[in-house]
Amino acid sequence: MVSLHALDPGLRDAALQLDAAVRQSGLQGRFTSTLRTRAEQTRLYRRFLAGGSQFPAVPPGASAHEYGLAFDYVVSPYEVQPQLGAMWLSWGGGWAESDAVHFELPGASKAVYDFYTKSQAPRDSIGADLTNVVTQATDLYFGSNVAGLLRLIPGLSKNQALEALSSPYESFQKWLISSIRLPSFH
Repeated sequence: MVSLHALDPGLRDAALQLDAAVRQSGLQGRFTSTLRTRAEQTRLYRRFLAGGSQFPAVPPGASAHEYGLAFDYVVSPYEVQPQLGAMWLSWGGGWAESDAVHFELPGASKAVYDFYTKSQAPRDSIGADLTNVVTQATDLYFGSNVAGLLRLIPGLSKNQALEALSSPYESFQKWLISSIRLPSFH
């Protein structure tokens, strides 16, 4: 069984409600993927490129799964999957028939992929991908390095950097990835 613990809290709560609705209707459902490591995403992407998967996969660093913003869920019988997706959409979530097992915060895949695409271009201030940015920012947080944070995040003011670095670490993490955090739903 996969863990929902690492999902965005709003997404986790909605995922549990989706699972409860499936079970209340007398159907069976199961979570097949939640938070993925870079290695897991790499394996899935290579498998997809080789034609070994019926579901699409994006390059490592470009998946909403890697940031706790998406999960995969399968209902049995599978013919009901589109209705489950329609229900998720009616709750305000993100879902597409082209990847019918994938459920996410609204717009999460696009936001992460856009960030990934921009980070692949040569840039002075942002690392290769979001994970790199998070890692660098974490180091800066623990070192209280205002100058480093100003270099890492374009357009950040010194006051914003000081405020971010003086906040509790959990608040700092939320602030850091606020560019891809999307509104809660349901």
